[in-house]
Amino acid sequence: MTDRPILCLGETLWDVLPSGEFLGGAPLNVSAHVTKLGMPAVMISRVGADDRGRRTLDRLKALHLRTDRVQIDPVLPTGEARATLKADGAAEYTFTHPAAWDAIALTSHDQELAQHSSAVVFGTLAQRTEVSRQTIYQLVDSASWRILDVNLRAPHDDLSLLMESLTRADFVKVNETELAILADALAVDAQPESVRAKLFQRFGTGSLCITLGAEGALLYHDGGWVEQAAFPTQVADTVGAGDSFLARLLVGLLHGQSPAKAMQQAARLAAFVASQHGAIPDYDGQDFAG
Repeated sequence: MTDRPILCLGETLWDVLPSGEFLGGAPLNVSAHVTKLGMPAVMISRVGADDRGRRTLDRLKALHLRTDRVQIDPVLPTGEARATLKADGAAEYTFTHPAAWDAIALTSHDQELAQHSSAVVFGTLAQRTEVSRQTIYQLVDSASWRILDVNLRAPHDDLSLLMESLTRADFVKVNETELAILADALAVDAQPESVRAKLFQRFGTGSLCITLGAEGALLYHDGGWVEQAAFPTQVADTVGAGDSFLARLLVGLLHGQSPAKAMQQAARLAAFVASQHGAIPDYDGQDFAG
């Protein structure tokens, strides 16, 4: 058991869906779900001095998340992602550029938080500008357990950034599409074990999680593979489902659950989130604590 927070770095934005606007961004989603699951989380990001920025801070407070590490940009707007939903509920995104989260600044207080965190979660999308990228790298380099949540979103899918991020990752999470891209970049076949072995050989990566949508998920951790089937659900949209999965998986592992148990509960939570609209639906974290 640990009371040290999970630190989440990167984009804060509003997902604009056919059903309305929902606060999102992968790091924010992870931090919100970690908090709902009863573990402290801190979000380091940046929003604009605009209506969406104010609504972001209000929403974070309602989600019982700290707002003191969310910076306010006097010029750049709060981020936006316009989502188009496909027939299976999966979303494709168009991101505004530039946005406030492109200018996340480094502070000594944030570095201290990173040093005392139980884990730092970072992604590739927030690295699309030099300013935020260097801030993220310095915070990640201060952490003891570093979680790379790969989120390749064209045109923000620079493979050189992915390779640089992998040098800093102890734990890597990808979806099925990203697995194929990663395998190609590593010059191996797109089989989970081939990718895992190459990541370990080249970067020393100890853990690999692969989410497969309706096919479930795979996890390599503590020297072995765990396979988890997806729970049947009526999909409303898949926005945030993968983020909730990662949040529950990390909370479980940090609290000493077996990888198999943590994966099972992560899949249950992801199925629930996919059945709801938006990335952070309301629920009682105790329902997914078993």
